[in-house]
Amino acid sequence: MACNGLFGTGEPYDICPPNPNKYFTLKKAELVVPNKPAWKVFYDLQVIYQVSRDLPQDSVRAAQALYAANKIVNTIKVEDETSLHDAAEIAKEFFGNKNGTSQHSLTAVGHCHIDTAWLWPYAETRRKIARSWSSQLRLMEQHPEYVFVCSQAQQYEWLEQDYPSLFEEVKEKVKEGRFQPIGGTWVEMDCNIPSGESFCRQFLLGQRFFREKFGYHSNVFWLPDTFGGLSRLSLSLLYYIILFLYLPQIIRESNMKYFFTQKLSWNNINKFPLTTFHWIGLDGSKVLSHMAPSNTYNARCMVSELIDSAKNHKDKMYSNESLIVHGRLEGSSDCSVAIRGVGIGDGGGGPVPQYLERLDRMKDIVSGPYSGRGEGLPKVAYGSAESFYDRLERDSRDLASWKGELYFEFHRGTYTTAAAVKRYNRKNELLLRDLEQIAAVAGVVVDAGGYRYIW
Repeated sequence: MACNGLFGTGEPYDICPPNPNKYFTLKKAELVVPNKPAWKVFYDLQVIYQVSRDLPQDSVRAAQALYAANKIVNTIKVEDETSLHDAAEIAKEFFGNKNGTSQHSLTAVGHCHIDTAWLWPYAETRRKIARSWSSQLRLMEQHPEYVFVCSQAQQYEWLEQDYPSLFEEVKEKVKEGRFQPIGGTWVEMDCNIPSGESFCRQFLLGQRFFREKFGYHSNVFWLPDTFGGLSRLSLSLLYYIILFLYLPQIIRESNMKYFFTQKLSWNNINKFPLTTFHWIGLDGSKVLSHMAPSNTYNARCMVSELIDSAKNHKDKMYSNESLIVHGRLEGSSDCSVAIRGVGIGDGGGGPVPQYLERLDRMKDIVSGPYSGRGEGLPKVAYGSAESFYDRLERDSRDLASWKGELYFEFHRGTYTTAAAVKRYNRKNELLLRDLEQIAAVAGVVVDAGGYRYIW
């Protein structure tokens, strides 16, 4: 059983190293049977209330939502279960108006970012994977349209080793197109410290694993949580700028053409000016790139996030579509008053039932019959990231291009922390290079077994 907060269980603060001798006692556990009609009305009321709160207050649709929410509350009688049916009918009438063709379109993909190594032991990461992914499989049983994307071949390998029956379930959902391996890399890696050869091995080993285990090749380089700035030391600066600018070339040479990242939207000085764009490398390689305009990769499927996705999209004149990536930080609670604050790391978890219940109700909410102002929410539908990018490539027009590094102005200090880890990582990279050169001269094939494991 796991007992971790959002930032582990460190002492004296959560983000500090954990005490290996710290124990917890489970004192009480309860089994409950949910009242499904009551929960249905609860989610109806939650979405209608958010519409009344988050749409412009002078809009007809906001007024209609407030009227419907008030009527639902007045209809429900705690002592009379049949009143739930009457309340559900009021909500059904509100959700009955469908959207027009000009509304911004959102593709909702479930996502569960798990830091492979952070504030907990590797053994806990392996358990997080099983807990998080099994939850998504159960949600797929309840929501037939739900699609979940997941990167990092290393985590799939751990699942196969530790929970083989669960891995087989994942394989079945991959065949159905509902559990989507994505990213094409071994882990979601740092993009400042490793060598160019390390980048190449990330894609080589990640895509090879996806192909061998799933018969699948990912076209989307998925890196929502990368961060870190460039060194200010003049001897190192040019090397890292050039390396990062060659990423588009490495992506294309890996037979991939799309890129998703997120944290640039959190820049605290120079706001990144684009949402959907072509990222151009030094050699001219072009990668179609997108950042979710909700400004988070842990969306909670709130009305405000749908509105923000349309409002914050900086390239609507060129593309009227975007991703909303929804997930949950393990250990966090669901709440309807705010989206997640920036800078919080991720220990897995993934979407929870509340998110999908809200999405089901928000798919196609448009203005009422008397507004005439298009005051509804953006259209939202479940879908895969691959199909989203395919539509972007097909339907977008005159997208801007970004030639240069993608520099994140928020999490700094990545060159000055854990120096020993970085030193030995570089020494190992050089030793592996030497081993390959010697093997090439000797005519020995080393791309197998233990050598691949070392990388």
